[in-house]
Amino acid sequence: MKLSKQSFQPVVFFGLTMFMVLTNGGMTIVAQNTQVEIGEEYAFGEPEVEGYDISRNLYDEGFRSGLGFRIGLNDFGLQLGAQYRRALRPYTEALVSLSISGVRDPSEQTYIDYYFGNRVVPSKYKRVLSTPLTLGIKQRFFPDQITDNFRVHGSVSLGGAMMFALPYFEDYNSNGFREANINEFAIYEPVNDVFEGWNQLETELAFTGEWVLGIDFGDNFAQLQSFQFGYTFYYMPNGIQIMEPFKPIRENGFIVDVDQDQVPDGYERANDIVNYLGSVQITFVFGKMWARK
Repeated sequence: MKLSKQSFQPVVFFGLTMFMVLTNGGMTIVAQNTQVEIGEEYAFGEPEVEGYDISRNLYDEGFRSGLGFRIGLNDFGLQLGAQYRRALRPYTEALVSLSISGVRDPSEQTYIDYYFGNRVVPSKYKRVLSTPLTLGIKQRFFPDQITDNFRVHGSVSLGGAMMFALPYFEDYNSNGFREANINEFAIYEPVNDVFEGWNQLETELAFTGEWVLGIDFGDNFAQLQSFQFGYTFYYMPNGIQIMEPFKPIRENGFIVDVDQDQVPDGYERANDIVNYLGSVQITFVFGKMWARK
């Protein structure tokens, strides 16, 4: 049987390959694409795997404690406070936050007197301030996939709050309704400013908490620069009467006043006690981390 030239090619190629291996004394074969000089010969192969940089974190770089100033905006108004951070693990921190914030009912609407510039909230009964104190845990997400100057994180915090309730107006007749129209009522009950009514202060304990998603900015871990978006809530077991509890009984839009003495003959329930309040919140944190010595 005759053998063609093509049938000899695999045999020749195999023989040449074995000859090169034997004559080079067991030289290590290098993967392709890497040029390695061996005497005057060159071999080609892939580069060695060098690995990848591990993401930076506060814990490993010695930044264990920090203090920041918090500014929050939500449906209740402005929140100001401070936050202490403690690094527990490479991507985990403990949080302690203390703030002061106004609290209001979602149904409140503010009207402005364009002649005198006075602000009035119809049907408001109590001004409420809160001082929430919370403990929380913060966890960084995707540290190896997202750059270190854009550190995505989430946190959950729970705690308590002391609620301070002040009368919104001078309720001279204690009827739970503000007489503000001198054409309808015999008296006029003025709105208190923030410095009035403290002798009638009422306090209430509440449960509070928040959960957020946020971003820590910057390569300099000594500086705290955070933006957070989340949800905050208050639960008051006994409740607070934020809006007016009563309103005069009306018929065809007119107050029932049989005696025509500008004093309503009866009242009906207007607003219930509030036990739960919640709001979406945006928070900014600015501060400093301290390195362990």
